[in-house]
Amino acid sequence: ATVIVADRSENAAKAVAEQAGGGAFALTGDVSKSADVSRMIEEVVARCGRLDVLVNNAGYGIPGDVTQTSEDDWNALMAVNVNGVFFGCKYAIPHMRKQGGGAIVNTASIVANVGIRDRAAYCASKAGLHGLTRAVAVDHSTEVRCNAVAPGWIDTDLNEAFVDAMPDP
Repeated sequence: ATVIVADRSENAAKAVAEQAGGGAFALTGDVSKSADVSRMIEEVVARCGRLDVLVNNAGYGIPGDVTQTSEDDWNALMAVNVNGVFFGCKYAIPHMRKQGGGAIVNTASIVANVGIRDRAAYCASKAGLHGLTRAVAVDHSTEVRCNAVAPGWIDTDLNEAFVDAMPDP
């Protein structure tokens, strides 16, 4: 398989593509922007001739309950965590349909079902992602397989900072 890594940061995308090896290449774009997602998918198809698997993995969280979360922060988070997945599916499915099939994997989270303190927007976005994944799976089951993975806690720098900021980590 040819791995394509996309990130807002060109340096980050190149670093991950380098780690992947095997002819992996990097693209730069912002999944919250429809035009960027469309361009990236078109570039993959032009370069590779097809798109077999799309992994929608971009996402982030912000601290705050619903009273503490600004509308701008809410909208920015939803633009990446939900709209980005919508755009990926929207632009990938026509290519997959044309080539006779494909698979989409969306990175969700267990917080969609259980919730966590002080992360209202993130929990809501992941719940929305679960619903979107189910709808895509039902609507396109004859041509595209769509699933979500819902990991629990993963030891990352982002999560480490989250725990360190807690009153009682």
